[in-house]
Amino acid sequence: MNTLFLSFVALLETVAPVVAPAPVTVAPVAAPPVATLIPRPRVAIIDSGVAKTSELVGLVSAEYDMASNPGRPEFQPRYDHGTMVATILARAAHGQVDIISLRIDDPAGCPAGANPPCQPSAAPVARAIRRATELGVDAINISLALDKDPSITAAIADAAAKGIRVVLAAGNNGYDHPGNLGPARAAYPNAVLVGAIDSDGKPWSGTNRPDTTPQGYNYAWQLGVKVPTAAIDGRAVTGTGTSFAVPLETAHFLASRTMAGK
Repeated sequence: MNTLFLSFVALLETVAPVVAPAPVTVAPVAAPPVATLIPRPRVAIIDSGVAKTSELVGLVSAEYDMASNPGRPEFQPRYDHGTMVATILARAAHGQVDIISLRIDDPAGCPAGANPPCQPSAAPVARAIRRATELGVDAINISLALDKDPSITAAIADAAAKGIRVVLAAGNNGYDHPGNLGPARAAYPNAVLVGAIDSDGKPWSGTNRPDTTPQGYNYAWQLGVKVPTAAIDGRAVTGTGTSFAVPLETAHFLASRTMAGK
């Protein structure tokens, strides 16, 4: 019986040999994609200072007081102007901007009847432009009527020579030629003057217009009548003037540069 059993087992092994399982191929585990953080473009706003409202708190990274020594408390401006400008820029750039505030308003305030920010000396403005240049910002937003001072013109020319876009208000005198023309020409072609239009695309009555045949400077039109923005306490307000058209042009520059890079 033992012999018969062993022969029977041998017969089964011959007829139906054990087949080894096929090898299983295991796909390698792909590493998760690494997120690439693209830094937000940096814009220097030379103005009356910027408040960190709830809308701006994550966008304003630094403030330098160029008109007072020791400097005044950061992000606590006396006037709304700089915050209004910064808010317009932030909204137009869809929050994709890093704002650096360079405060130049006179600590003594404005004379009666004058519109802030006021600064009787060219020195703080020239220092602010040079600080922005040292910081390597992408653009400088100047919503001011600048003095015809060679130190300001030279500082703007140097900024433009380093590839920084300088965006300037054309002024609110209703003239047939723009203000801030000297600096704009000195920084050409990397500077632009901005005039104000209304919601229908018509020039605002107070805007300084370009010459009939502009030579040696760039000029752009942006909305500058009742532009929605916010005050230093976060209240909704509107602004009219070339000051408030400038940040829209600054945002346009940032957007065009982004599209060109794609």
